[in-house]
Amino acid sequence: MSEITRMVVVLSLIAGVCSAALTSANYLLDPYVNKQTDLNVRGPALERLFGIPAEEVLVNKVVVADENGDVPVFFMKGDDTVSRLAIEVIGKGGYGGDLTIMVGIDLVNEKLTGMETVSHSETPGLGARIEELVFRRQWQGLPMDQAVAITADGGVIDAISGASATSRAAVNGTNEVLDFVRERKDEILVQIAAQEKE
Repeated sequence: MSEITRMVVVLSLIAGVCSAALTSANYLLDPYVNKQTDLNVRGPALERLFGIPAEEVLVNKVVVADENGDVPVFFMKGDDTVSRLAIEVIGKGGYGGDLTIMVGIDLVNEKLTGMETVSHSETPGLGARIEELVFRRQWQGLPMDQAVAITADGGVIDAISGASATSRAAVNGTNEVLDFVRERKDEILVQIAAQEKE
């Protein structure tokens, strides 16, 4: 065997072993990475929507398969029934790109409990104002049976001045959540019941 052939074989073996090791590490560490992502990225939004520490909410999570991908759904129970949900969605069309938001749903009173940002790439001082309480609190108490819209489109949400694209992206994401809950509520509740039996 020539020196070059031997080097190619050795390097191929090393690359194969390294690739297998990285794949195994990724597979083994994935649950821990997801847990840390939930805690540090989704956690602050969940704490504001549910009013309790994120660690208490994160254990109440199901992932519902949808045609657009997996949808994380967090829940809270009251009197042995699921009373509140927080559903993550991508709000498409922000000025700096799509937004990731979390929408809170009160199933008992059929109202929204709020909207929180999980991540965004909006301009500081403009679209990034989506994080401000004065903007986010407009979602509290909105009925589940009506589409949400900004005032320029006939709705009740005051858009952020100079950032109507960001405001519409948050509204679009909210309406996706409302449609999702209307269409998949029974499936969500079945999945939650099944998880609790495990």
